[in-house]
Amino acid sequence: MSYKTICAGFLYNDPRNPAVLDAAVKLAAEHGAHLIGVHLVPPLNVPVYAAVPLPDDIVSEYYADAEKAGGALQETFNAACQHAGVDSREWQGGARTVLSVLEEQANVVDLFVLAQHGSGDHDWLLGEACLMLGTPIFAVPEMGTYESFGKTILLAWAPRRECARAVRDAMPMLQKADKVVVLRGGSGNDAEDVGVGAYLARHGVKADIKHVTVGEVAIGDAILNAVTDEGCDMIVMGAYGHSRVREMAFGGATRDVLRHMTAPTLLSH
Repeated sequence: MSYKTICAGFLYNDPRNPAVLDAAVKLAAEHGAHLIGVHLVPPLNVPVYAAVPLPDDIVSEYYADAEKAGGALQETFNAACQHAGVDSREWQGGARTVLSVLEEQANVVDLFVLAQHGSGDHDWLLGEACLMLGTPIFAVPEMGTYESFGKTILLAWAPRRECARAVRDAMPMLQKADKVVVLRGGSGNDAEDVGVGAYLARHGVKADIKHVTVGEVAIGDAILNAVTDEGCDMIVMGAYGHSRVREMAFGGATRDVLRHMTAPTLLSH
């Protein structure tokens, strides 16, 4: 089992594009996957207080600059793929709505690679992509460098649909990991623990199950703390087990990890 088609999204002028490229190329090389690079050009923002539309020349210049940047990024993409031996690849550009571009790819892609933005103009992207695309997302934190990932994986587990989906979506990485730590939220249940442990074992994944008892609001902190405590270099978790509104109003693991991500994270909804 492996990923055969991976799509990496590069936001126009995003300083994290090199990190996204590095992660995507590593994944494509490791899994023998076809890699699609997509240049994502957000619409030119118009201030809400503006009384008139932006002049045509300003809009034209913005998209011309974006096209030029996309061409340079394509050259970098091709060079990185060639260096890593990723021969099956393609590049797509164009100034279209960011999510619409990703949606066009979602039906024929096994995994997306996108950058985390804890704040700013694009802090919505990972959350919306999780909810809309129906495809797992490998999120690259907005800070730090990650020469390797997936050697020691923290699997945030609860007996919920989105967690089970995350396990299946992450199976190619779980099978390759040297160590998998299952962080079990809530009180222990021997039958459920045996069940998830046996399921992973049948896929060739040997996992250590560890329990944490915390209030639901604090589970995000527990996940991030466990990454440090267990020396993990990657997280696998289900996203938005509760409604987006409830997460925003009362807190939740997805929201906390999306804001304070400290390791590359595979998210599934």
